[in-house]
Amino acid sequence: MGRTETLVGFWIVGYVLGLLAWTLKGPSLRFVESIGLSSGTGEALLAGLFGSTIMVVTVLVWSFLSASS
Repeated sequence: MGRTETLVGFWIVGYVLGLLAWTLKGPSLRFVESIGLSSGTGEALLAGLFGSTIMVVTVLVWSFLSASS
């Protein structure tokens, strides 16, 4: 798999996770607010969660691709 295909694959994963984060933002914020945290704190927690998820998925895919070549 070449560099272009790898970058497109990472872009697609990031796009899908970003869309998922946007879709789940409302219910997730309501849950965070129900346990006593502010909306701003909830948004920060969600951004960190999805950012770290994107990073982990990227590293896993990268390790898989480099191990198979």
